Amino acid sequence: MSGRVDPERLIVARGDLAVRKATLPVHDNRRDTAELCTASDVVRLARMAIRVERELGGPQDIEWTIDEQDELWILQTRPITRSGRDGDASVSPSVLWSNANVNENFPRPVSPLLYSIASAGYYHYFRNLGLAFGISRRRLRAMDPALAGIIGVHGARIFYNLTNIHAVLRMAPFGGQLAAAFNRFVGADRVAAQPPGAASWDSRRGGIRQAAESIRIAAQTTWQFLFLRRRVELFEETADRFASSTRPECLEGRPLAALVLDLSEFVDIRCNRWKNASLADAASMVCYALLQRALTGIEDGSALHNQLLRALPGVPSAVPPLRLWALSRAIRSDEALGQAFARDATDALHAIRHDERFTGFCRSFDRFLDDWGFRSSAELMLTEPGLREDPLPVIELLKSYAAMDGEPPSDAIARQAKERIATTSRLLRKLARRSPLNAALVWLLLRSTQRAVVYRERVRLKQALLYNRCRAIALALGKELVRRSVFAEPDDVFMLTFQEITDLASGRSMFPYHVADLIALRRREHQELQAMDPRETFYLREGFYLPPDSTAHAAPSPGIEFTPGAEAAFSGTSACGGIVTARAAVLTDVGEANRLQRGQVLVTRQTDPGWAAVFGVISGLVIERGGMLSHGAIIAREFGLPCVVGIRDVTRRIAHGALVTVDGDRGTCTIVAPPEAEGAGFRA
Repeated sequence: MSGRVDPERLIVARGDLAVRKATLPVHDNRRDTAELCTASDVVRLARMAIRVERELGGPQDIEWTIDEQDELWILQTRPITRSGRDGDASVSPSVLWSNANVNENFPRPVSPLLYSIASAGYYHYFRNLGLAFGISRRRLRAMDPALAGIIGVHGARIFYNLTNIHAVLRMAPFGGQLAAAFNRFVGADRVAAQPPGAASWDSRRGGIRQAAESIRIAAQTTWQFLFLRRRVELFEETADRFASSTRPECLEGRPLAALVLDLSEFVDIRCNRWKNASLADAASMVCYALLQRALTGIEDGSALHNQLLRALPGVPSAVPPLRLWALSRAIRSDEALGQAFARDATDALHAIRHDERFTGFCRSFDRFLDDWGFRSSAELMLTEPGLREDPLPVIELLKSYAAMDGEPPSDAIARQAKERIATTSRLLRKLARRSPLNAALVWLLLRSTQRAVVYRERVRLKQALLYNRCRAIALALGKELVRRSVFAEPDDVFMLTFQEITDLASGRSMFPYHVADLIALRRREHQELQAMDPRETFYLREGFYLPPDSTAHAAPSPGIEFTPGAEAAFSGTSACGGIVTARAAVLTDVGEANRLQRGQVLVTRQTDPGWAAVFGVISGLVIERGGMLSHGAIIAREFGLPCVVGIRDVTRRIAHGALVTVDGDRGTCTIVAPPEAEGAGFRA
């Protein structure tokens, strides 16, 4: 550290751990003749470095030592944001990958069909936003390589390429702030380093052209957001028209060519008519960030912005719990119906479908499925059936709702809305006494943020409807190709890309005679990819892939014995204030809702819109993944449920049934007692 010695330098090949280059240390202008590390030391250190890199999700700058007992110790380690020295073209730069937020949309391994649609969709999503905001076509051309790689797949899971996303955002005005706002929006915790040689808005300061572009961007952005409500309505109309013409019953007997046109129209909507939906996303991201900044230093600004976004009128995901509550009251008021729901879910479903005594309830149940059956966990996956196809999860939820006493969800929402209005009035009065202008600005930002959050949830509802119809179209295509002896099963269609399907069904495929072999090959490899368990965030050299044995958890967490008086506290980010102590229900997906009991705290990796129906049952929410505008955070605020997001590995650290305290004000979850049944430890 003093600089008196020029240290020994080694470069070790990752593949075989062989030393490729080495320089001996120089001391007082003399080069030592002996190496400081033996060959075994180098191998041991290299293996440890690779292990640390895998454990921490990316390249590391590691400080180490070997003690007198020949024990290797890691002293400290820091992430390296870019591999290689400047100007060293032989070493490719690192790419920051993250599945934050995108994992909420696509929580499971994706099919080739879905990936082909998503890849094109994300490219046009960001490019069309740039056009809408007035970014010049010259600048968009410069962004194009990064836009083409906005997402990728690792272990068949979709990941954001944050290096490309942040590079694109930095080419717009206030790029650094936009990158930070994007991270808060999706729940990512790292900002990627700027790739070498990449342009940014700040790198081209001055000039008449840039000044003119700035004015145009400001004007067009203002114009787009002034009419955001109408733009959202236009997107909703587009989605409803398409959904109406592609109802599953309408697809029966439709010619193959017509089905290809239906699938092509969905892709066209996703790529070229999604701008109005993406504007709602952008508005919620930007408005939320501005509101959070405006409230900094005002009372408890970190929690105040969440209080101001509780129980917003018009959030569609708050409706399913209200409808389920109404159905559950009908079950409680009819003794025969209650007895039917006391049976197994399959038997209960059969009873309401075939017992004439339950005809009225069956009609109400079917109306719920018609209105909300396309909203389910993993609703955008294409390969997952919706609630209309498989209503058993709804039966399980109704059984839970029917066992509930206490206030209805509508009362909880009304109470939260009343508190939000009171908090808003108190805040604005306080600000007005200091500065009427500041009070007016906060009021405008708050109103804009509330509307943007609601608009975003509305377009996500239609997004689910569109993907539901895409699944129906794909299966109809699969059935027709089975009839023609091209496929063995209708769901073989998911193993081909969109382009391959349209070419095959239109007589343009180059290799039409071995489709079955191709599908079988992809199924085998897809099965292997599903066994991978990639980390949620990691660095990877550009053009490289994770090794097939990649796993997020190299070894299970060690268990510890719970002792009376001992508490384990975990910290995350507050998404909704309040404090609750209750038993934890640790669930992997909404299909396990039958394990959920009234008043428990839901602990899960992430939530998607399919979880909305359980929010009327739980008393609190703890999520490993997600940001302040993730679906779980928004619905928790609707019902006033204490909610903490971003607690890493919480589903492994808390045992199902453990007594926990969720402090939504401080953003913590504390284990206070072990599960009653097991009486054993929890995972730490």
